[in-house]
Amino acid sequence: MGNKKITVVLVNQGQLPQTTTIDTHLSYMESLVDGPVSVERFFVSGYRLVSSIDEGFGYEDQTLPDGTYFIARYHTDFEDMSIEEAEEIKKIIRDRAKKRKKNRGILSIFKR
Repeated sequence: MGNKKITVVLVNQGQLPQTTTIDTHLSYMESLVDGPVSVERFFVSGYRLVSSIDEGFGYEDQTLPDGTYFIARYHTDFEDMSIEEAEEIKKIIRDRAKKRKKNRGILSIFKR
């Protein structure tokens, strides 16, 4: 992880995804996700989900972390993503969040 600027999709806990530019320095990434980073596969090839190790440990392909995380282009290193790519990633995240919310609502019936 070098020290360059890249465009990512950032999701702060409880907020909508937003496109932003970040520094790829490890300490900056750790400050964004509030702890040591975990770099996990994302639903779309060529992208990685970066979260705190507490959120990323045990991450499954069908879920998203509850805490702050970001999605970045990644092949052999972190890469800048276009605005169009960021918009597509935000749409995927919003769709997944809607499904998760809907599923939690159904499951909450059985938790009583």
